[in-house]
Amino acid sequence: MPKLRAPVFPSKSTCITEPFSVELRPDKWVVYFNSLSPMFQHEESDLPTFRMFTSMLIDMGEVRQADVVKVFGVPLPTVKRYLKLLRVEGTQAFFADPKTRAAAVLKGDLLQTVERLLAEGHTVPEMAAAVGVKANTLHKAIRAGRLPRVKKKTSTPNQALPTQSERSEADSTTPMGFATDRTDERVAASLGLIPTAPIEFCGGQDVASGGVLLAIPSLLVMGLLDHQAAYHLPQGYYGLTSIFLLLAFMALARIRSLEQLRYQAPGEWGQLLGLDRIPEVRTLRQKVKLLCNESGRAAQWNAALAKEWITAEQATAPVFYADGHVRMYHGKLTNLPKHYVSRQKLYHRAVVDYHINAMDGQPFCSINRAVDHGLVAEIREELAPWIVANQTISAEHQQRMDADPRVPRCTMIFDREGYSPELFEQLWVEKRIAVIT
Repeated sequence: MPKLRAPVFPSKSTCITEPFSVELRPDKWVVYFNSLSPMFQHEESDLPTFRMFTSMLIDMGEVRQADVVKVFGVPLPTVKRYLKLLRVEGTQAFFADPKTRAAAVLKGDLLQTVERLLAEGHTVPEMAAAVGVKANTLHKAIRAGRLPRVKKKTSTPNQALPTQSERSEADSTTPMGFATDRTDERVAASLGLIPTAPIEFCGGQDVASGGVLLAIPSLLVMGLLDHQAAYHLPQGYYGLTSIFLLLAFMALARIRSLEQLRYQAPGEWGQLLGLDRIPEVRTLRQKVKLLCNESGRAAQWNAALAKEWITAEQATAPVFYADGHVRMYHGKLTNLPKHYVSRQKLYHRAVVDYHINAMDGQPFCSINRAVDHGLVAEIREELAPWIVANQTISAEHQQRMDADPRVPRCTMIFDREGYSPELFEQLWVEKRIAVIT
């Protein structure tokens, strides 16, 4: 609270303003004069009377607020506050009993009930609803020390589930190598008795990178495990599902290369895949090489997924965003042609990636070009034909197109690099594609 600043009364007669003056007598009485005649007095310790009298002088226009501040040394806000009190409530307000707080809410049986609920571990909102008082009242009592602080509820781990250190100790004692505790299934997979190892998740505490499991529903909705017929792996312990999930989890955990997987705990990552461990980097390289052997597989898989995504966007008129980005190459394995990099205003060895995306950024298509002929040529030769080949026109949209010849099959949006009136006319006449640029 702010410290009270009492007025200082001069021991000698001091002029407040003509013709008023004030003097503190030896008997501790403060006397106010009008010229040479006393007109009012009060005891030195009588602050209410002093505040009332000076406020009355100001209200009558006999003295100024600055005069009271200068002579008696009281703050200007205090002078203004008591002048307002005089004008609003009158002189009796200076001598009224001070306002006191209402009786405490938390007392007697109610206080005992709240203390019992606190001991049982209830939160402040729960106690407020149970006893019928405001949560703010309980918080104030806790801050003031009238109630003990609420202990935060801590989740007690299931002691039956193994911890990370216990799993690591068990993984180091498995017979077929580190973290290979599913021996029967590994032997059966090596003999060709089972196509792949089944995925079986088990409980555990403090699993490293366990947050990636929250992304599994989103990955499945986006079609990560759909259209696996485009790929084929020979029978073995690690199947297509395990490899696809492992690569997706690596991307989510920001593991940028297969080599970096050597520095991850194989048993912990096996917990994420529902297996005993992840494959060795050498094994994973071999499987990824088999998946990439036949050219065009990735394009087929991408086209199949893109058709599903485009079909899901058919609720409104289809819109496709097309753009190109220069990606610099810093390696020495190949001699790429130079491209102009606008952000550096220099020519560097680079490639150009062209993308087709949905309005929400969902990727439909990506084309890489070492030799770039520009966005106009790319739209004419690759991007627009790809849209026509992979877009499935819904029955409702086809009806709108038949009823109105101005309704496009889709709309392409790109920046000024693709500006070409000849291209716009060709897209509309040949493919009925509208353009925004």
